[in-house]
Amino acid sequence: MRLNWLHMLVCGAVVIVLAGASTAAYTISPAVIGSGGGSSTGGGFQVSGTIGQPAIGIVTGGTYVNEIGFWYQPGWILTGVPEGDATPFTFSMEQNSPNPFNPVTTIQFSVPVDSRVVITLYSASGREVRTVVDDEHEAGSYQAVIAADGLPSGIYFCRMTAGRFVATKKMVLLK
Repeated sequence: MRLNWLHMLVCGAVVIVLAGASTAAYTISPAVIGSGGGSSTGGGFQVSGTIGQPAIGIVTGGTYVNEIGFWYQPGWILTGVPEGDATPFTFSMEQNSPNPFNPVTTIQFSVPVDSRVVITLYSASGREVRTVVDDEHEAGSYQAVIAADGLPSGIYFCRMTAGRFVATKKMVLLK
């Protein structure tokens, strides 16, 4: 009787080891992912879209998704990524700077896809004062300079439209 119990225990252990080995997936320690790793359990993980060694594409499994990251190995040094080369992910228009302004101010804006961009300046009463930008722009980040020449002191609104994107910022001109 004891031999049968021991025999079943050994057979069970072999089955567990073999089943675990056949379904085992690679484990990436959270310390290895430099852009923020975390512990997760369950599910299988797939690394796809590897670009060289420093960058990875998509890692998925169960409910865990890491769409961009950097592998980190002790001793590697990431010297930097040029900021000007990145294509923006969303439409945006930043607050003008400086604000209040006199005699000029700058507005930063971004378009993620080729778009017709219109930036218009309005008075506080809603009257269109001038069109600052009205042109086709490739995907990227841009800036527009607004000169105060011919404008009285006061509150103005700057409105950007690009496709279905619309944003408005309040500006103050002090002379």
